[in-house]
Amino acid sequence: MALGRALRSTVFVALLTVAALGMTITAADAQEPIQPNQHFIGLVNGSNAAPVVVYTVCPGPAVGQTGPVAGGQTLSVARVASGHGYTGPFSQVYAWFNQDSGGPRPNMVKFTEYGVSQPIPSAVRVPCGGTGQMTFSPCPYLAPCAAGFIPDVVKVEFVDIAV
Repeated sequence: MALGRALRSTVFVALLTVAALGMTITAADAQEPIQPNQHFIGLVNGSNAAPVVVYTVCPGPAVGQTGPVAGGQTLSVARVASGHGYTGPFSQVYAWFNQDSGGPRPNMVKFTEYGVSQPIPSAVRVPCGGTGQMTFSPCPYLAPCAAGFIPDVVKVEFVDIAV
């Protein structure tokens, strides 16, 4: 009797855990269109846990230098129930690495669907090492946009793999 009760309790707890994880993880299906008035998070290489590592390729002494990101790295957007970014009146999210506003305009990636990964553009130049931020915003970089949106910022750490 006691073994049967223990087994039922274990199975019940396991099912609750799977259900809870399933509800948390499947916030939005892949290729679900981004719509106005939705909360979202930006993902760099599938994560938003600070800091997310972004690999760079900077041969030679790279202190204080910028260089390209290593290939095979991605960006994506996931819909969440609350918090983080908010689309406001917009139906897209743009992503870019934050940089000195006096420098060239950053390379942006545009998302119109949740769960669709896109590569970090090969033309992007970032610090060869150190920390930075990736902004995910319904409004393009430095564009005059209507109020009501909230960007999501993901902290990143640049790690040079060419040293």
